[in-house]
Amino acid sequence: MINGLRRIPVCVWLAVFAILSPAISWAETSQQTIELGREAELIAIRTLAFAGPDGPPSSGEQRSRSTIRPEEGFQSGTWHLGVKAGGADTVKIFANRHPDIQLVPVFFQIGYTVTDVHGPFPVRGSLEVIFEPTLLFVAHPETEVGGGASLLFRYNFVTGTRWVPFFEVGVGILDVDLNAPRDLNSRFNFSILGGPGINYFLTDHLAVLGQVGLHHISNAHRKSPNVGVNSVMGLLGVSYYF
Repeated sequence: MINGLRRIPVCVWLAVFAILSPAISWAETSQQTIELGREAELIAIRTLAFAGPDGPPSSGEQRSRSTIRPEEGFQSGTWHLGVKAGGADTVKIFANRHPDIQLVPVFFQIGYTVTDVHGPFPVRGSLEVIFEPTLLFVAHPETEVGGGASLLFRYNFVTGTRWVPFFEVGVGILDVDLNAPRDLNSRFNFSILGGPGINYFLTDHLAVLGQVGLHHISNAHRKSPNVGVNSVMGLLGVSYYF
């Protein structure tokens, strides 16, 4: 048989190779094309399964999806911007007298949640730190305007609803003339304030709030007299969480 193959002219062998080489190359290319087609089909099926019947969500839709869930509480990293205002009337607390002063405080809040939700019900919640620039209008005995700032700690409770109660307390500074020389003879003073309140979320981000609290103003005995000005506040406000 080998001798028979040797008798075949060289030109015939060249012709056979010329025909077989493109055929083999075409077969290999076709196999690769089939495999790539199958991979592309699998990728398309997986993409459709992930996207659903309406197609994949756009980047704008992804950004619009809320990451705030008031019913579940505020996780670490949540910010909030807010403003609240109301009235404050002096009361007798730490002394046997109190000055007749009426105040209209306006508080601007920048808050940041520093812990995740933790603890069992009914104290389940998270801790927030708030920087609070303040405008203080004195309505009586004489009209005055002052300002200051406070640092507050607020604990937001989780209720499983859009009602989110909280308690906050903090300290601050104030620059205002209260016109109470018999009780507080200084313009630059320190403040202690705090009290309970509650947020109601109209949306996942926007809330209205109500709060009551105590507000103490004194000069830390830097000047005399230092009876102090203690008042009860009633406040309403709005907050935006993100």
